[in-house]
Amino acid sequence: MKVIYDLSCPNCKGRNEYDRIYLGVPCSSCLPLSIEKIKELRRTCESDIEFRRRVYDMLKQYGTLKYYEDIVKFDEKINDFSRFFEKALGNRPWSAQLTWAKRVFKRKSFAILAPTGVGKTVFGILMSLYLAKSGQKCYIILPTTILVKQVLEKMVKFSSNLGLNVDIAYYYTGMKKAEKNEMMKKITEGNFSILITTSKFLSRNFEKIRENKLEFIFVDDVDALLKSSRNIDRVLMLLGFSQEIIGYALKIIELKMVIVKYLMRRKNVPPEISRELNELREKVEKYISSNSEKLGVLVVSTATGRVRGIRPRLFRELLGFDVGSRAELLRNIVDVYLKPKKGVTFDIVDSLVRQLGTGGLIFVPVDKGISYAEKLHEYLSSKGLKVGIVHAGKKEDLDKFINCEIDVLIGVAIYYGLLVRGIDLPQRVRYAIFVGVPRFKFTLSLEDTNPIRLMQIAMNIRDYLTEDLAKQIDVIIAKMRNVMIELPGEALQLLAEATEKGLQLRGKLLFLKNLSVKLQELLTYAFQNEEVLENIRQSPYLYLERRNSELYLYVPDTMTYLQASGRTSRMYAGGITKGLSLVIVDNDKLLNGLIRQTKWYSEEISWKSLDEINLEKILEEIDEDRKKVQLVLSGKVLDKKHEPVKTALLVVESPTKARTISGFYGKPSRKMVGEYLVYEVSTGNYILNIMATGGHIFDLVTKEGFHGVLKLNGEFIPIYTTIKKCLKCGAQYTDHEHCPVCKSKEAIDKISVVQSLRELAEEVDLILLGTDPDTEGEKIAWDIELSLRPYNSRIKRIEFHEVTKRAITHALNAPRSIDQRLVAAQLVRRIEDRWIGFVLSQKLWSEFKSRWLSAGRVQTPVLDWIVSRFEEAKESKKYVFLVTLDNDVTIVFDNLDIKDRNEAKNIRQQLIEKKICNIVLASVSEEKVNPPPPYSTDSMLKEASRILKVGVDEVMRLAQDLFEMGLITYHRTDSTRVSAVGRNIAREYITQEYGSNYFVGREWMKKGAHECIRPTRPFDASRIRELIMSGILRTARPLTKRHYILYDLIFRRFIASQMTPAKIKRGKYRITAGNLVKEIDGVVDIIEKGFTLSYNPFTILKLKEGKYGIKEVRYRKIITVPLYTQADIISLMKERGIGRPSTYAKILKTLLDRGYVLETKRKKLIPTKLGIKVLNFLKSKYEDLISEERTRIVERKMQMIEEGKADYREVLEDFYEEISKIAS
Repeated sequence: MKVIYDLSCPNCKGRNEYDRIYLGVPCSSCLPLSIEKIKELRRTCESDIEFRRRVYDMLKQYGTLKYYEDIVKFDEKINDFSRFFEKALGNRPWSAQLTWAKRVFKRKSFAILAPTGVGKTVFGILMSLYLAKSGQKCYIILPTTILVKQVLEKMVKFSSNLGLNVDIAYYYTGMKKAEKNEMMKKITEGNFSILITTSKFLSRNFEKIRENKLEFIFVDDVDALLKSSRNIDRVLMLLGFSQEIIGYALKIIELKMVIVKYLMRRKNVPPEISRELNELREKVEKYISSNSEKLGVLVVSTATGRVRGIRPRLFRELLGFDVGSRAELLRNIVDVYLKPKKGVTFDIVDSLVRQLGTGGLIFVPVDKGISYAEKLHEYLSSKGLKVGIVHAGKKEDLDKFINCEIDVLIGVAIYYGLLVRGIDLPQRVRYAIFVGVPRFKFTLSLEDTNPIRLMQIAMNIRDYLTEDLAKQIDVIIAKMRNVMIELPGEALQLLAEATEKGLQLRGKLLFLKNLSVKLQELLTYAFQNEEVLENIRQSPYLYLERRNSELYLYVPDTMTYLQASGRTSRMYAGGITKGLSLVIVDNDKLLNGLIRQTKWYSEEISWKSLDEINLEKILEEIDEDRKKVQLVLSGKVLDKKHEPVKTALLVVESPTKARTISGFYGKPSRKMVGEYLVYEVSTGNYILNIMATGGHIFDLVTKEGFHGVLKLNGEFIPIYTTIKKCLKCGAQYTDHEHCPVCKSKEAIDKISVVQSLRELAEEVDLILLGTDPDTEGEKIAWDIELSLRPYNSRIKRIEFHEVTKRAITHALNAPRSIDQRLVAAQLVRRIEDRWIGFVLSQKLWSEFKSRWLSAGRVQTPVLDWIVSRFEEAKESKKYVFLVTLDNDVTIVFDNLDIKDRNEAKNIRQQLIEKKICNIVLASVSEEKVNPPPPYSTDSMLKEASRILKVGVDEVMRLAQDLFEMGLITYHRTDSTRVSAVGRNIAREYITQEYGSNYFVGREWMKKGAHECIRPTRPFDASRIRELIMSGILRTARPLTKRHYILYDLIFRRFIASQMTPAKIKRGKYRITAGNLVKEIDGVVDIIEKGFTLSYNPFTILKLKEGKYGIKEVRYRKIITVPLYTQADIISLMKERGIGRPSTYAKILKTLLDRGYVLETKRKKLIPTKLGIKVLNFLKSKYEDLISEERTRIVERKMQMIEEGKADYREVLEDFYEEISKIAS
């Protein structure tokens, strides 16, 4: 394809052609070589770097070298570091290490949140040595004395390998006095190139080192550094920030928190607060920009990323990044259960441990406690097994387990337990055994129950309460969660202890305590209701037990199970280790509850019975992963051809989608690149940077060629430039110097997106384009590829039809090339839209003297439908009679062709005189009815706009939100196909809610790329609301009432499509009143409910046979041919084959925005005088161009290009011939 892009020459930043962009070389003005010669040059080069160097040399020869020099010099810098790294270590740096190096050389501070074995510490050592050899001062801060010694040892070894003589100062506990004094002297006087200490040393000796200006600080384990929050201030001062600027930044953080509180209460922010915030920002930004070369670089590495409090936010305000945290629900675990015939016994545990081998964790229920754990320990030890026990008062066995002196550890299944949360040993832990389902046990008196436990009780029993009580509890829990989100884990533990011990609390903890008292009162009230207790007894998920006249409630402890079993599956440089988790069942109800709730947290969890799995094979896979971890930890590459972890840039359109995806992998590290927020997460295989473009970046120019398309030597060459968006009126334009609508020069230029993407592209190993899965998304991906190709040629497309972790993981593992056929189809579609739109619009401007008017190939036939229906409706007016009977039923007689008012008046009088209306059931039949298919775009828009009483444009916006937040599949589709994943979702929900006999899996359509609009999880709207409120499900933005209504529609319709048919009774009634006779046919009863349990499309006729008195007769003149609604138009567009799912709503919006059509209060569409005039003008002059049939042919041609059945150039030529005739 021949295309020209503005701002795409990597040397002069000017225009460039497709062939050159794809090869990554400058434009023909900078590099006057033919494409053939450039390709020949590329073939002779062994690498991209060598090729770029050759191009650089040629640019120098031609005297045209400009910005391309920056690319090549940066290559050389990275190459130099790679050689340095290899000389020190014996192997080249990994992809992640190179990415970190590139950021340091760009003077960017950042957080490393990467799996075990990626080489974070080695990077910190070698980067310090590399910078120190050029005279820069570096500081490595470590959590422990042992690590200081290890890092010092490695640094001395690497220095020797490199032949460097670097001044290293260090300090740790246990040094000899003379060595200690010597080092303190060096540190105090600043006689060092590299300093290595613990974070405690920094806290205690900051004054001795504060005068040192440090160019690079590497913090290995930021969690330890933050044990003293003031250490952040100290590090920032060592980097060159003044105390005054740090104070300003803290004040900015505080003001932002105040503003958030105002916004949450829906109050206006006082102008003085906004003014102060802006003034402080200006001061900080001015300081940073004027000292950019003087300020040092900070790199922080974190194991857990559990960073809380205000001061860590200084990283964001002054250095442009947040730390982030690792995902605890990233797991690769086989979840199984064993139901013993004779109950849980110690000999079963003994047998399992012998079968599973070393590397096991055994958890006993918290209600059985440490004494039970000790009995189990004693029993297993007596059987000759090497077993240890760990609890708060006994931790020494953990070291023995790590050193393989014992095989198995026993602990209590409690959320904050050491074995549950405190270990991260991917090379050692292989499996977990739960001796009984993890659970909580509560007395229903709820005495001394801490707030967190009260919330857990409330969430578990919510389904069994009255609706009013459930709502009251929901409000309190929502308030409690809002406060808890801001509190660190230690504070929540303190809250629990304070409740048990009666300690005094203040501030937010006191507020939480008071809320929990209200919650306790409501729960106590609920437990006094015998109906509630009976509901709980009947529950398949909870267990109620009476002991000694006291009632106890048992609920599954799902979070403890997920945390504890998660110890068996940890992230490392190569993926996520496989683990096994086995629950020995002591209560079937609690197992049911555990299975159900684990699926709330992760769609990937699947439970099986122990006898259903191939245990031997699973253990082999588990052991294979441990071997890989050992290799990685010893610094060896698993496969020399494939790196264990790659760095990648994932580009999507929407910020909401970017945030949703990043949330699948923990709390992301966040950073600003230019004006744009970038999320960084680790998936195990990738260190992934995620950035949103905000939609299209490029569009056709308007002032060149034939409306943006050149015709040279018989070929069409479109010219693209970046889109500008006016900040005043919101209009979008391309090559105008100011907004063509309001003339403002204040605009956002999408070149800023391109610049940020290019900066990221230079840093990563691979670029993944995750735009929407349609032709429009494919074209956006192509635009991005071409804008980035000179900076990184490793670019792939990934496609996902739902924003779920399952779909994203699958897409990351199945990258592909961009589909050029889809791109060609979209290219032609846009050019054709432009040509016909501009040509016809200019004709309208000339005729009607208004530049606001527009016309298009699709919008004109649609306008014609609306005008035609309006004319038909006017002609269809006639009188109808509304007869109200003495049973208050009103019968509408609309089957008379009466247009004369006097005649209508006479009939009314006759009916009043007759006084009797006779209703007879003429016939009855039974009928089996299949459910309707799930929604496609047109059917969703039709029904949702009617129910929500909003325009189709608003429905599409709501659906877009639901898609981007991962709740539904892609919403622009003309397919009703249901995938195997979709059918499984339906099966799970239907089986649980209605019984397995109601499930009938249907695919609906043959296989294709697209699918119907369906939910991504087996959760109805009520469950979604509950999971969001409880914090289990977190969406990228809040859901409104309309979001829930639309989701409910989509969910119920989809579930119904997978259910049994319904059996209905149809009745035909004959109604007689005087000379008026009418037959009404409809559903009178549902005999077998089937799919109507989920989605009921039937309105039951509520008529009864008999003779009724006539109470009132009215007549009214109405139109009997109804005006179209937006929903009707969407159905017509689908039915008649014009428009696409992605444009249905846009076309209607354009007609409304242009003032061609109005929408009445009853949501009917009527044409305006202007609309009728415009249509008449277009039909009189250009009928052939804008007819419905011609539009349908055009759509067919686009489809043929997509399918590879038509050449896009020939189609363009046809369009050009057609449109150019009327252009003059």
